[in-house]
Amino acid sequence: MLQLGTERHVLSGGAVPYRRLWSACFLGFAAIGMTMQVMPAYAHEWLGADAVTAGLAVTIGSLATMFSRPISGRFADQSGGRRVAMIGAILGLIGGIGHVATNLPVLVLARLLLGAGEGALFTGSVGWILTHTAQSQRGKVAGHFGLSMWMGLASGPMLGTALMAIGTYRDVWKAASIIPLLAWVLVALTRREARVSHGGTTIRRALFPRAAWVPGASGVFASIGYGIIAAFLVPRFAALDFAGQSFALTVFGVAFMIMRFLGSGYADRFGGRQVLFSAFLIESAGLAGLFLTHVEWFAFASTALAGAGLSLLIPSVTSLVTEAADPRERTAALGAVTSAWDLGTAIGGPLGGLVAGASNAGPFALGAIAALIAIAPLAINAKRERPFAPPERP
Repeated sequence: MLQLGTERHVLSGGAVPYRRLWSACFLGFAAIGMTMQVMPAYAHEWLGADAVTAGLAVTIGSLATMFSRPISGRFADQSGGRRVAMIGAILGLIGGIGHVATNLPVLVLARLLLGAGEGALFTGSVGWILTHTAQSQRGKVAGHFGLSMWMGLASGPMLGTALMAIGTYRDVWKAASIIPLLAWVLVALTRREARVSHGGTTIRRALFPRAAWVPGASGVFASIGYGIIAAFLVPRFAALDFAGQSFALTVFGVAFMIMRFLGSGYADRFGGRQVLFSAFLIESAGLAGLFLTHVEWFAFASTALAGAGLSLLIPSVTSLVTEAADPRERTAALGAVTSAWDLGTAIGGPLGGLVAGASNAGPFALGAIAALIAIAPLAINAKRERPFAPPERP
């Protein structure tokens, strides 16, 4: 699996069960992806939901994930990532069971539990791993570990489709319950984590630590482009009458994952700030290309370029944040900047819809501008992030 090469940078002395945590997060997000695939039709056919309500039933789980990340990070800093990851898997299990609901309010609650659970599972796991990872490797480790989420979200819809082909909605909900249970078992089978001492002083832990503010602000603007890609890439290809429109998102996903795997270590080698600047420019160029293009090969090249730029965001931000954050609130900071990605993604689609037009070109111009704006918080921040230094004792 992709994570095996990265594991060597983490498991010095077997401190962290990297493979089990990677697999647990993969399973958790596969459950989300599987339910997202069939949720709109289920809400419409069985619960009588209209198009707007059916869409809400899909997206509300992602909103729960966004809000749960910083909260989970704060609890992980206080009581350890293992406990938070296990609680997250249990919430996912309860949420999966709740999908057998016979009315919309219960279904919405189930979606909230599933989304919040997977956010807690991932945040607790990645915080646990990075606590035992040298700063010089954190960008690479975070980038590779994050592939567990992306690969789970990509695999889940295929599993959901396969289950619907041979069974019913109930079979999908059963699988959505069993999969988080398997994730819980993987985490439960790990040894209790070795807690790292950060000294005897205490701090007032915040949900959004200061170290996450500037990278988080940049992340919101940059991830608008991902929301636009998800909502308008295929319609843009269709408006231009390109024959390969059904492969557009595949090209984006492949470029994203290849660059994430190969380029996650760039932030460690060249510095998170420098790589972020480059990533924003690459993303902006790709989105601008999709706005301007009338040639199919150039549209595919621009799609791959946008995917490559976006893929470097999380590894670079992780490198910046983990270096600047107080270790006692590091996981909360990670949760906050990951939520910034979720927020930008969530607003990208609606904002793009305001300027879509008949050609669906406008959203990509908007995304390109947003990626350039993402440079500003890092560039104008007078007090540059510096490595955290514990206060001197008198």
